Amino acid sequence: MVSGRLFFMAALCLVASGCQKYRAQPLQPNEVMRVVDEARRNPDGDAAPVEVAGTALPLIERRLFTFARATELMKKHSPVLREVRAEYETSMARATLKTPLPNPTLEAGPQVGFGPDLGSSSKVTPFASIGFAIPTGRRLKRQDELNQTTAAMAHVEVMVRHRELYLQLRQTYSRLALAAARMEARKSISTSAEKSVGVAKRLIEAGLGTALDQGLLDLEYVRLRTELFSAESDKAAAEGELSQLIGVHADHFATLPVEALPAMSETIPGVGELKEILLLNHPQLARMRARYDVAERELHLEVARQYPDFRIGSPFDREVGERKNTLGLTLGIDIPVFDRNQQSIAQAKTRRDEIRIKYEAAANRALADLERALATYKVSIQKLKMLREIVLPKAQSNIELARKSLEAGATDALRFLETERGQRAVLVQAIETELSVREGWIELEKAIGYPLSHFPTESPETYPQPIPGDHFENRSAESAVEQSKGTSK
Repeated sequence: MVSGRLFFMAALCLVASGCQKYRAQPLQPNEVMRVVDEARRNPDGDAAPVEVAGTALPLIERRLFTFARATELMKKHSPVLREVRAEYETSMARATLKTPLPNPTLEAGPQVGFGPDLGSSSKVTPFASIGFAIPTGRRLKRQDELNQTTAAMAHVEVMVRHRELYLQLRQTYSRLALAAARMEARKSISTSAEKSVGVAKRLIEAGLGTALDQGLLDLEYVRLRTELFSAESDKAAAEGELSQLIGVHADHFATLPVEALPAMSETIPGVGELKEILLLNHPQLARMRARYDVAERELHLEVARQYPDFRIGSPFDREVGERKNTLGLTLGIDIPVFDRNQQSIAQAKTRRDEIRIKYEAAANRALADLERALATYKVSIQKLKMLREIVLPKAQSNIELARKSLEAGATDALRFLETERGQRAVLVQAIETELSVREGWIELEKAIGYPLSHFPTESPETYPQPIPGDHFENRSAESAVEQSKGTSK
């Protein structure tokens, strides 16, 4: 009995020595908010905070907020990227550990004897048994492959989200730059209207105009000033969207370069070339390829699970009423006559087929988006070309002629006001059309998942990591994980 207790206690000590201990890390909302706010205001960590109007603000260096600077900040501070990277690390925590063997089973206890032949011998004797399960069908290897492939899929998600955010950043940064240009155009229009008011005053003083003319021009000037506030509101909205995307305070966006946007081009790659780029770079297609590979691994694992484990046991006991110990050896295995994991295998097969169909559907939608983006961009570029080459010069010529006629008393203020309104409307329309053209170009880039133009401060080195079209093809899951480890640093 003593030997049995010692055996049982030794086994418990062995098991307990390998267990991990729980360490609490409570969430501290106030501290988290402070750290996040400081990182938003001081993303480089090198500016000393100062007191401004009772609020601690960093002393921001007025450096140019170029697109290269925006990509740098987004890569480091984007909340979305931080989330997907954390999810990838969670997957890697499991993938880097080999699937352990099944735990041995240990049983121990007393055997109680009774009956007329027992006599005065001891009625209680110890009993102990230890058993081991040996997996068959390479189930552990298949589980390791599934864990590694799941981690590789999480890494693909990091690359895909980075690519999507990068393309979204191109769009949002362009909106900010064009909002600033729109605001400057509104200021210029407002200044022009103020000059017209001055001209009208001089005409009235010279007896060539009426108070009604003055009132109409004053009203138009006030209306244009209110539109300037609307342009400022649009710029603030673009800054807010960019701040949420990048993860830093909007004060860092104050100083934009003079040439902030890439030159627009009427040259578009051929449809065949765009489709090839789409196949290798489209984010959703890359997601579906990674999910399909995981489905393959899941099916492989379920097939391996149909083979039962081989069990080995070694019971030890002492016969009641005798001084004799018995040590045995047992071998066992479940016979897969009825349960051969049919349900899980069927579900895994259907799941793989489901993802294949979803990949085909995603490819269909991607091609439709590409066709729509191409058609929209071609129409927008034609409209902008007409505005710049025909409408704008004609409007500028009309306004100059109308101003000279007004000063000479050959026309009235109402006609001049209508001419000015037309010219201003064309200026605003040109800016809005340029925004549409640039957004159409970026929609084309988003449709294929790859940039087709360079911002003035941009280079291919600033692009997100490439998403291989054959990310898992002809490579083992282990090599995919190893590559994920290297590129995630």
